[in-house]
Amino acid sequence: MWRKATIGGLAALAIVAGGAGVGIAHAAQTSSGPTVATADPTGTATPSPTATGKPAKAAKGGRVAAKQILGKVKDFQHAEWVTKGDGSAYVTHEAILGQVTAVSATSITVKSTDGTSMTFAVTADTKIHQRQPKGSTTTTTPTIADVKTGQTVLVGGEKSPDLTAKNIVARAT
Repeated sequence: MWRKATIGGLAALAIVAGGAGVGIAHAAQTSSGPTVATADPTGTATPSPTATGKPAKAAKGGRVAAKQILGKVKDFQHAEWVTKGDGSAYVTHEAILGQVTAVSATSITVKSTDGTSMTFAVTADTKIHQRQPKGSTTTTTPTIADVKTGQTVLVGGEKSPDLTAKNIVARAT
């Protein structure tokens, strides 16, 4: 169940943050090998053969590239990306999936399996999401006090100027 929630959340992250990544990945490589567009004498672009000798199909290749990217999302550890915010300002975002090594009312530290550790400030605007264990009838909204050391979480936030958690998705304990 956690795997589905994680993959779903990370897929949404990949869609929001990596929309351009699909195009870049597709341009760089399809499932059967690299494709390079060449021009014939009439000036019309023609895809060159792939490693298998067959021309790549753009629509199918795009779906294949997207599946390749989303397939790797299950191995997500941590990321940083930049978006354009209000006006002409840019916003740097950070995310990490791992185990909580320290948590308090004002901060959370998470260490991913590759050894990277990030500490996020926790504010009143930080939203905590936690799926309830099977059979639980609790309907309360989780708080940072419900997040425990050793628990697996996905934390996303912004550097503005300090790293601040916007969302914490915690595995049910």
